[in-house]
Amino acid sequence: MLKTSSLYNARLLARILKEHGCQHLVVAPGSRNAPLIKACTAEGFETYSIPDERAAAFTALGMALENGKPAAVICTSGSAAANFLPAVTEAFYQKVPLVVISADRPKEWIGQGAGQTIQQEGLYGKHILGEANLIREPKDDLAKQYNLRISQEALLKLHKGPVHINVPFDEPLYGDFNSEGEEFRIIRRPATERHLNDEDFEELKSRFEKAKRPMILVGQMRPDPALQKALSELMERRPYLLLSETISNLNHIAGIHSIDRMVNTLKEEEAKLLEPDLLISLGGEVVSKMVKNYLRQAKGFEHWHFTEDEIFKDTFHKLSLNLDCQAAWFFTKLSQSIEGNTNDWLKQVLNLESRRAEAHQKFIEDCPFSDLKAYDYILKHIPKDSVLHCANSAGIRYAQLFDQDAGIRHYANRGTSGIDGSTSTAIGHATVSKSPVSLISGDIAFQYDNAAFWNDRLPANLKLIIINNQGGNIFRIIKGPDQVQEFERFQETQHHLDLSAIAKLYGINYRSVDNEQALKDVIAGFFDQAGLEILEIKTPRKKSPEVLKAYFSYLKEY
Repeated sequence: MLKTSSLYNARLLARILKEHGCQHLVVAPGSRNAPLIKACTAEGFETYSIPDERAAAFTALGMALENGKPAAVICTSGSAAANFLPAVTEAFYQKVPLVVISADRPKEWIGQGAGQTIQQEGLYGKHILGEANLIREPKDDLAKQYNLRISQEALLKLHKGPVHINVPFDEPLYGDFNSEGEEFRIIRRPATERHLNDEDFEELKSRFEKAKRPMILVGQMRPDPALQKALSELMERRPYLLLSETISNLNHIAGIHSIDRMVNTLKEEEAKLLEPDLLISLGGEVVSKMVKNYLRQAKGFEHWHFTEDEIFKDTFHKLSLNLDCQAAWFFTKLSQSIEGNTNDWLKQVLNLESRRAEAHQKFIEDCPFSDLKAYDYILKHIPKDSVLHCANSAGIRYAQLFDQDAGIRHYANRGTSGIDGSTSTAIGHATVSKSPVSLISGDIAFQYDNAAFWNDRLPANLKLIIINNQGGNIFRIIKGPDQVQEFERFQETQHHLDLSAIAKLYGINYRSVDNEQALKDVIAGFFDQAGLEILEIKTPRKKSPEVLKAYFSYLKEY
């Protein structure tokens, strides 16, 4: 029988995770983390077993996206913890509440030839908001209180992003323990809202009123009803130009929601028309590289950016005001106090956007079978009131070119914009969501994250669509890569792999089409049929980028 004190840390973490709102726990199996597994199972967590640590961490990240509540992932000691890093960086820049718990060997064995030992303290560097390295097997009350305090000190920072708790365990690791009647002191921090004082607010209101061309640019964010309401009310009272993307989740407000469709097709006089005199930005990352370049080159405007941390995000090299307050509060108060007015500039810009949307539709109707055409079919059939994930590279960029249904909630791993983890994240999200979830992925991203399916509780409400153009087609779209020697091998990574083998390996239903009529015949039924399923759409490798280039040329001349 193990001594009760030897599993104190495991019992402590299991209890405080539950008390701090964590319900879902992803386990990357191992031996050193056995005490954690036992303690968390005893606490009644929803647990999931995913052997691949990178997939495990991204799956937990996806779980935290649904309602903003923290999800945890635990692993054994050694390089297992290092495999969490890609998901940690994504959670850091996307501000997702991810709890990373790594089991460790006692400090005396680090670097001394013991198996599965690395320097786990500080492993995630600047990409973690809170870190607790616990004292192993605390024998006295002072040590126990220290572990209790520092672990919760880390957890209280979850509202801004990921935290790491490193827990050393001595052997033996297995045995029964009794935690009945044991209590742990819980430390809480009530949520606070940051507001401007009256003087500063009045000054900003006055500057907003004077702006003739106010533009609000919104990056990635989870659906935020309070912010949506505030921006809608401001639009009605004091119109402004809203620039947003699918992952801004603001498609119900009038504005430019397909930024690349507009900015990449501007004539010289149209580019002048679009220039703001005041830019207000908020949210996370912006997908469109084109709008970033455009705003860097534009002149004569000031830039305000909303942030809830100390990072100064001067994306367009014009930052004049860093607003450390809640955007929803600011825009609500602004709409309630500002004088109503019309905006003729906005009408001109939206008229231009309307012409681009008309040209888009005409081109799509007649364009040949390609990536662009496939996206048109897919997006028209995504279920209403559902969740859509898009993988990175070409996938998320194609999605930005289409008008979106306001009932669909959009997500993508745009914190770091890496190719890794998109399937795992969507699986994690689907696991805890009551809504249908779809993922549009490319063939490279799909292969890169195929360990995502090595999961003992795969969700039945997920549909996965693979656009297979036999390589990284994004490199045929952007300028430069085609000048690299052996481009197809080292940039595009051309392949002829049978992707259905992955579905067969994991026992997942699989369909494949390679022409427009076949896609048209199966797409509606694909979403209507219950259960996890994969649809592969094989598109022409060289024609698809040619169609996209023709698309932008057509819109520019329309």
